[in-house]
Amino acid sequence: MDLSQYSLLDDFRLTAHWWLPSRPEDKVPGTLTFNPDAGARLELMGLFNSPDFGTFALLSSPRSLRLDIVLGSDADGDLYTLHILDALNISNTSTFRVSYLLAGKHFSSTEEINFRSALVQYTYLEAWSCFQFTRPRKSDSPECLSIDIPSTVATLFAANPGGLIKEVSLEAYARSQFKPSVVDIRPGARFKIELSAASDLRAFLALLFDLGQLMTMFVGNPSYVKRLGLFDHSESAVLVFFSSTIRPEEQLHPLQMCFPLKDIHSSIRILVEKWFESVPLLKPIHDLLFGTLFAQDSFVTTKFLSLTQALESFHRRTTGGTYVDSADYLALQRTLTAAVPASIPNPLRQRLSDTLTYANEYSLRKRLNDLFASLDVRTVDMLKIPDLKSMVELIVKTRNYLTHFDEESRTLLVDDIVRMHYMNVRLTALQFILILKRLGIGEAVAASGVVKRRYFE
Repeated sequence: MDLSQYSLLDDFRLTAHWWLPSRPEDKVPGTLTFNPDAGARLELMGLFNSPDFGTFALLSSPRSLRLDIVLGSDADGDLYTLHILDALNISNTSTFRVSYLLAGKHFSSTEEINFRSALVQYTYLEAWSCFQFTRPRKSDSPECLSIDIPSTVATLFAANPGGLIKEVSLEAYARSQFKPSVVDIRPGARFKIELSAASDLRAFLALLFDLGQLMTMFVGNPSYVKRLGLFDHSESAVLVFFSSTIRPEEQLHPLQMCFPLKDIHSSIRILVEKWFESVPLLKPIHDLLFGTLFAQDSFVTTKFLSLTQALESFHRRTTGGTYVDSADYLALQRTLTAAVPASIPNPLRQRLSDTLTYANEYSLRKRLNDLFASLDVRTVDMLKIPDLKSMVELIVKTRNYLTHFDEESRTLLVDDIVRMHYMNVRLTALQFILILKRLGIGEAVAASGVVKRRYFE
């Protein structure tokens, strides 16, 4: 079955014979289904002939059954590798949740699953690239309309982030289909990623998710991996399918996006390189921030806690900040620790010691005030913040309540989910602006772009 026509947004099913790499003679018929929400499921019409599936092994203790690799081949001779399978049901038939479907090649072990390059498409990438995929041409007849359709792939930009990533380039092309009385021409775009050394699947996917987070800031909406082909030393792609929180794309014009490529084309290479350079430092912040965007159905209070932690961590990692010199505080910490009476129970003594360890670091209130102080007053106005001091106090007190649930410190924001939603939108916009400034985009440009896709009331 040709899976090149499918993406992570599609449903499909394929029937094949499946076997364990150690027992190629023991083939079991079964059907693999895929849909964006549930990911891949394998239903076998029987059991593999393996000690793991013996009656005694299955009934001796309640335990999970996980397989690293299952191989498959369909009637057309197409090859499939299923990677990381967890048993959902074992009886006369068996059902597995499949983490990764690799179509196009057999891998006999996890160690063999390594790749050197990728072609990856993201949601919104075609519109964001602003590729002019048709060009008008003078017609020989006034009754006809002539257009040129590029037949080659155009490279819109290339960046060299360094480290594991040798090069990231954006390729654009025209996709055309000719049918009776219909000509369907659409733009296509994909990133080509080349590594300096072969990498395992999870490390490669982590790089792709990092790039998707950058695309999310440029677009203003969550940008998901939509189609992925990985390459080792051969010219044939291994198509990869996995479960995702992917959602269908909105009809979004480039002018509605925060930073379409045409607006940042002169600096896109540097932005991509600085983004990947900053990942080791800001990875925890990215995980917290983008987790609130990709997990759109999570509670507003959960998002609020993640966003305040992201801002606090951003300030700590990029600025630091202690009330007194570390050496001076260490002497004070020792004095205070020694002053704790010997009669104090050990659990309380440990709690006091833990508190003193971080007491010299700036509080959330101090860090938020510093972050806002680093912004131009016009940026604060664009975030629709009429009283900055009151808002900082509200954020701090709400975070403290949601951490400790002390009813005396409960704020009105806790009980107003609409108001908390808009607070989350402001905190997201603030974090975007701070990150974009660090990448080298001017504050005014960053703020104007970010607020395109953020609504504060």
